[in-house]
Amino acid sequence: MQYSPKIIYAGYREHRGDSEDDRVQWVSLDIQHHPSIERITDNIPALDVVINNAGYLIPTAADPAEELGNLKVMMDLHLYGPLRLINTVLPLLQRSPRPAIINMISMAAFASVAGCEAYCTSKAALHTATQGLRLKHKHIQCVGVYPGPTATDMTAGSPVALADPWVSAANIVAAVEAGQTSVFPDTAAQAVEALIGDPVRELEARFGGLLSE
Repeated sequence: MQYSPKIIYAGYREHRGDSEDDRVQWVSLDIQHHPSIERITDNIPALDVVINNAGYLIPTAADPAEELGNLKVMMDLHLYGPLRLINTVLPLLQRSPRPAIINMISMAAFASVAGCEAYCTSKAALHTATQGLRLKHKHIQCVGVYPGPTATDMTAGSPVALADPWVSAANIVAAVEAGQTSVFPDTAAQAVEALIGDPVRELEARFGGLLSE
């Protein structure tokens, strides 16, 4: 079954995007501000899919106290904010005939990258939380997306090869439509999946039934 959205609610913190698609309705949303999340459903009568796409990378700081502060910022953005948003829109998703939660994580959730340790920690937390969502909400397709380095504002100036975001987006949509719950949308990510994909999925399935055995 294909998703054919009639309305796309696009969250923005400060400035609306420049999309000219008539289906896009811009809604104010600061994922790190509780009242902003609580108000998000005021003008959204129905919802089938929520996508947590906000992301920010703060390079590792030499000072331990500063690094801990950086971790708190990224945990709030990559973990607590998305979970609060999911909790807020959950009643809408529960009324949908085909609900889905899509969390944009990172292939760095599986191993730390030098200079980005706190970022990787926060993404690893979102990975585990997404597994937990699948256990708690079996009627909702809970998807973890694990892209490699991608050409976005966050990676500007990166010396590594960057995936085309439009190609990755198309791969993500196709995978979600096919019912997948773990998506590795580009060449670098697929190399990671070849190493750990099946073992991680098998371990998740085993741990999911651990207490019922």
